[in-house]
Amino acid sequence: MKLLFCPDCNHVFSLSRKRMRSCDCGKVSGMYVDEVNAEVNGAGYSLAIGNGSLVQAIRMLDRPEVSVRHNRSWYMDYARVSHCWVRPHTGIGNPHSKVVKGDK
Repeated sequence: MKLLFCPDCNHVFSLSRKRMRSCDCGKVSGMYVDEVNAEVNGAGYSLAIGNGSLVQAIRMLDRPEVSVRHNRSWYMDYARVSHCWVRPHTGIGNPHSKVVKGDK
């Protein structure tokens, strides 16, 4: 899952395949151009959350024994997303993004 983060307005948002999306202040924007590749304006930061890590955290909440309330440390240990990266917008660390200037 690809997300963008704006350090000016602290908005984290996902990309759309239908239109360019922007943060609350409008400085960071991007969109998917297909199922894998994205175009971003180069501002802010790209974030990636490992899909498997997210699914695993959600499955922990769906377990029958979780219907009982756990303390905060249980959630920190078992229902957390363990793989999240801050990545460059392009290059080896993020091969499926392209920086483009201007809005689409």
